[in-house]
Amino acid sequence: MRDSFDEILTRDRPLAALTTWRIGGLARRFYEPRNAKEAAGLLAALEAAGQGWRVLGGGANVLIDDRPHETPFVSPARLQEFTIDGRLVTVGAGTSFPKVVADTVAQGLAGCEVLAGVPGQMGGICVMNAGGRHGEVKDVVDWLEIARLTGEVERLSADACHFGYRSSRLGPGLVCRVGLELARTDDVAALRRYSGAILKAKAASQPLREPSGGCCFANPSPELSAGQLIDELGLKGTTRGDAAISDKHANFIVNRGEARFDEVLELMELIERRALDERGIRLRRETAVWRA
Repeated sequence: MRDSFDEILTRDRPLAALTTWRIGGLARRFYEPRNAKEAAGLLAALEAAGQGWRVLGGGANVLIDDRPHETPFVSPARLQEFTIDGRLVTVGAGTSFPKVVADTVAQGLAGCEVLAGVPGQMGGICVMNAGGRHGEVKDVVDWLEIARLTGEVERLSADACHFGYRSSRLGPGLVCRVGLELARTDDVAALRRYSGAILKAKAASQPLREPSGGCCFANPSPELSAGQLIDELGLKGTTRGDAAISDKHANFIVNRGEARFDEVLELMELIERRALDERGIRLRRETAVWRA
């Protein structure tokens, strides 16, 4: 690795504070590139050194081992951008997505308000095609810029991203910038009412005041949500240490104090086992699990 990357390197970075679960050990090497070109150079250097790497953005939908991690982490946190050109909005991958929603609504741009309450950063939101019953981010994405392992920066059209249900096929690399195509409206108040109603409904049905990784599992079908299935299995309120399957929404595992990686993982595996054994349903995780 070139010495020049030392400027964007932090050693022994605590990860727990960077995740919404508040769980995670130390990253022996934690890189924060300042632009797409630097990100591409970093990834090329890691690739040339034969080293794997992990991207940690907003820290939602990821469960990180409590032990130290030798695998380098790459963060898009410094990739901050928010510019508007008519109906087109360019957003840095490290930009808070709730801020993107709030700022586009305030500017009278419609499209993101249906995603109110979705946590994370812009890049990660696109990688998993985050969304809910009102829409998905693919509905507003025009293009993505991705730093590749070759050292190049590539722009992909929305079609080339192959978005699916809570998924995309972007290929190896780091999302650095996102182009959104929204719709102009003069009725900002209507956008605010709409996003406000979604936030109110989520607050009533989800454990937003407790640390969690968000929904743990994708819905098995349009007719059966993962939360409903877990509730029907009688698992609401089940605990392991300070980790608990939420009484408010069974697809959330919450941290009620000092929950550990192994405790949360044990609850996830319990849910998976019971769903398969009792209902014949193989649940798909929305949560990435990163072992040290």
